[in-house]
Parts: sequence; structure tokens; C-alpha cells
Amino acid sequence: MGIYFRTLGHVARLGENLGIARDAHIRRATISGVTNIARKFKSDHRTGLHVTDTTFDGVKVRIYEPAAVHPAGDRRTGLVYFHGGGWAQVAMDDLDELMAYIPKQLGNVLVAVDFRLAPEHQFPASFDDCLVATKFFLRHAEDYNVDPSRVGVGGDSAGGNLAAAVAISMTKEKEFPKLKVQALLYPALQAFDFNTASYKDYGHLSPLTTDLMISFWLWYLNDDLSSLELLKTNNHTTDALKKSQFAGYLNHNIVSTPLNKKDVEFPSIEKIETILDPRFAPLMANDADVKKLPPTYVMTCEYDVLRDEGVAYARRLEKLGVAVQHDHYKHGFHCCLIDINTIDVAREAMENYVSYLKKNL
Repeated sequence: MGIYFRTLGHVARLGENLGIARDAHIRRATISGVTNIARKFKSDHRTGLHVTDTTFDGVKVRIYEPAAVHPAGDRRTGLVYFHGGGWAQVAMDDLDELMAYIPKQLGNVLVAVDFRLAPEHQFPASFDDCLVATKFFLRHAEDYNVDPSRVGVGGDSAGGNLAAAVAISMTKEKEFPKLKVQALLYPALQAFDFNTASYKDYGHLSPLTTDLMISFWLWYLNDDLSSLELLKTNNHTTDALKKSQFAGYLNHNIVSTPLNKKDVEFPSIEKIETILDPRFAPLMANDADVKKLPPTYVMTCEYDVLRDEGVAYARRLEKLGVAVQHDHYKHGFHCCLIDINTIDVAREAMENYVSYLKKNL
């Protein structure tokens, strides 16, 4: 898998340099092509499900419903799921097997959101689509025989980012039922510090290198990779920010000084102040909002640049009184869930994920 993703990166950069297409677009087209070929050899993952493509207030979604008849008067649970892929690299179809696995095991209704992708659609497009779809489903849950009080959000990688961002935003909504859970799989939660121990230790590893993760953030932020090296060396934040509560959200050993966002100065990078927006980087949410979050599941992997921010998020929620289950996989690596049938740690992780949802949704 590492060889495949590293080769894909070289091909994508070469293609962009030759003027064939954008790096992100080449990655997306290649992954979709490979996935479509693989799907032809294994097309039974939807067995036992009714799958419908539709729209929720203009946002494309895919609804997975168990085909088995449910007892009359007994409503199902629901999960709104956001796929990974760096907000840019992967389309919803590419993770169809993963998303079908969850409702087959749970017997619930899963709504997968086909949100707009970067770099052609920058922040907050992906977030906005996910929030709109979540609100629509909560408003119409009973139309799908789902109990609106038993609906959660979930996602992997960039999808975990979107799930956490939606969960934070929904704490401010009064007219909707509260989310039952947020269930995050190796989530991307911050663009504040790219020199954490996990970035230093594993930033050279495919499928998610430091350079690629920063590229994802920048495609999503402003579609300008010219500041990649500034972010890589943490020169996109000031000394004051590095000593502020925002740094403390990630590194709990920092004795932080409260800093008002209005007083923060940034280098001249377009939209860089967005790194403190919890809709973009959920770890940056203030304590008052974090305390209101629903019970939370966080999966982290040892061989993953995103490991430390997932760990920090789980610890922070727990410290603030949110019920948290944090599963860490010592032999796990980012993107391992792409093949839950042949990768042992991926299969174990998904079994634990489904088990959590069964108990808590």
C-alpha cells in the first residue's frame, strides 16, 4: 500500500508539472479508477442492503438501509458518515465498501455524504455540505424509520475532521435533537503544529506523509501550496500563539497564556487565520463548546502523523467531562481501513468501532 501511494504521489506531481491535470485531480481519478476495477471482482458488499442515492437540501447523499424487515414500532439508529481522503483525494464511491460494512453489522441506517471536494471547493464547502445533510437527516429521520434521538456522526481521517466539526456546530443548535455520539477514525483535527512527535516520527511514511497532509490542508484552505514549507516548519504561527491556549489544546504540557483571536497576528498567508476556526480544525474549539459534545469514540494508529492530535483530543474531552472511548492500535497505520477484509488490524478496528456504536447509538 505504501508503494502504491508513494508511486501515485510521484505520478500526480509529474502530471501536474507536465500540465496534464492538477495533482489532486490525478490522485482522485487514479484512486477512483483502481477502486472501480477492484469493485468488479468483488461486488457483494451491498448484499442485504437497500442503497439509494438522493439529495438532502441539495447535498448529494447515499443512504444504506438494511433490507431485513424491522419490527413495527421499533425505530432504527442512524449514523451520518463522512468519508476520508483529505477533502480532495477520495470520492464517496471509493469507500463504498467501508460504509456498507457498518449498517450491515449494526442493522442501522447510514447516510454517507458526498460533500464537495477541494481544491475546486475550498473551506467551508465540505463542512457546509456535511452540516446541511446532518440537519436534514435529523429533521426527517422518522421518514427512514430512524429515532432522531439516536443519531450520531462519524467519519475517517478528513471525514473524522468533518464529523467533529459538525458535532461542535450542532451543540449550538436548539431546534434539533442532540447527537447521540461522534465516532472518529484517525481524525485530522488541527493545522496548528506540524512538528508533533507523530509528524516527526512518521512524516516520511506513505500513505500519509507530512507533505501530503499539509497539501490536503492547503487545498482545503486556499488552494495555494506555496506556503507548504512555512507550515512544515511551523512558521505559520507566531511565538505568542505557540504559548497560547491554542497550543495547549494539542500539547497539555504547555503552560499557556490566554489569547484572544482578535489579537492574533499571522504571516501573509491567505486565510491562515482559519486554522483557529473549529469548523476547520475542531481541536481549536473552546472548552465551553467541547464540554457540550456527545459521547465520543476516537481511534488512533501508531504509524500515523495524525496520532498525537487524536490522542490529545480524546484526553481533552475526557478531562472536560465528556464520555470517551479511545482505542489505539500499536500496529495500525493511516488508511489501513481501506481494506478491512485482508488487513488484520483494520478488521479488528472496525469490529471495535461497530461494537461501540451498538452500545452507544
